[in-house]
Amino acid sequence: MSRRPLVVLLSALAAAPSFGAPIEAVRADVSALVAVPAAAPMATAALGLSASGSVPALAAAPALAAAAIADVPPSAPFAATATIASARPVAPSALPSARTSEGVAARVAGAARAWGAPVESILGGHDVLLFGENHGSLESVETLTRELPRLAAAGVTAIGIEGLKRPHQAAVDAYVSGRSGRVPSEALAFSPRRVAALSGLLAAARAHGVRVVALGLPLEYWAEEAAQAAAANTGQPAREFSGSAAVQFRRAQSGYEAGFNEAVAEVYLTRRNQTMADFVSDALKNGGKAVVLVGQAHVDGLDMIPGRLLNAPGQWGTLAGELTKRALRAFSLTQTGGLFVDEEDARDDRLARPLSYRVGASAQGGAPTFVFLGPDRGLWHAGPAREP
Repeated sequence: MSRRPLVVLLSALAAAPSFGAPIEAVRADVSALVAVPAAAPMATAALGLSASGSVPALAAAPALAAAAIADVPPSAPFAATATIASARPVAPSALPSARTSEGVAARVAGAARAWGAPVESILGGHDVLLFGENHGSLESVETLTRELPRLAAAGVTAIGIEGLKRPHQAAVDAYVSGRSGRVPSEALAFSPRRVAALSGLLAAARAHGVRVVALGLPLEYWAEEAAQAAAANTGQPAREFSGSAAVQFRRAQSGYEAGFNEAVAEVYLTRRNQTMADFVSDALKNGGKAVVLVGQAHVDGLDMIPGRLLNAPGQWGTLAGELTKRALRAFSLTQTGGLFVDEEDARDDRLARPLSYRVGASAQGGAPTFVFLGPDRGLWHAGPAREP
């Protein structure tokens, strides 16, 4: 296999519209993540550890330059001090292929490890569990599929998926409710390499009476919003900023244009968080709890992916923050490692989130592990990143 330039998935974009190019084809130079210019205003917190009883947390520490993330030593003190939940890893060679629906079913049914995340206690104190993923991860989808009985027993009545588009909600409802026996595969085209895995998740939701909620709007809509916002910020015509979401992201990632980069961040991060929070709130208007599968750019984690990708100074918020405004308390769970659709996606995720991977590797020797990062944050490391 020829090596492409090191690239990383644009986590801030959930998925392409069902009639457009898949968002997984939209990529950015990883240099934006590992070599931030000294003049860039981005910063991140240094790793620190505090304990409250037996639950460890990352304490706020003086801000460091974002580039210093690469210098955090791999010997963070979690292994010796953190109270963690771990699960027995399964050798990759023992796992069935994830390329077919049968392979997905066999992997999920034959999985020998349980999810180490304490979902019962998390959901006991929160309305929403945000599951931050890389959009090339099979592990995230298969984990939710495997653990859906446990989640349903803990009160989960809805699963929100960032990539699912609202125009497909009726077809998804028809299948999950049992009114139709046809899996709406066209609704899953936003992630073409994960259609089989996502079909398995919908089947599990159908079996356990959990609604699947589309949280996405077509990216054409957001691209027009970004062009209009950039025009308002700069006084230039909107046509100067027109183009697809992929074009706008590449432009923002390639450098800084005052007003434009902020517009892209405001639309694709802040406004999308607001919209998704509205959809989740509506799904829970009659009670219940939700799990939301969403890109890491929308979840409060250790690595500052969004601002660094978009070269956008400022604070653009998180989905948890928007849910709080709607009287819903959210727990933000970052996932690293586990099964990816291919080797390059696994590598790209490691490069995009070095600090999260170092914390995961330091706890329990890199085996599947859950680490509390605070009362509303956690890290689920699913073991070494690998491909099918």
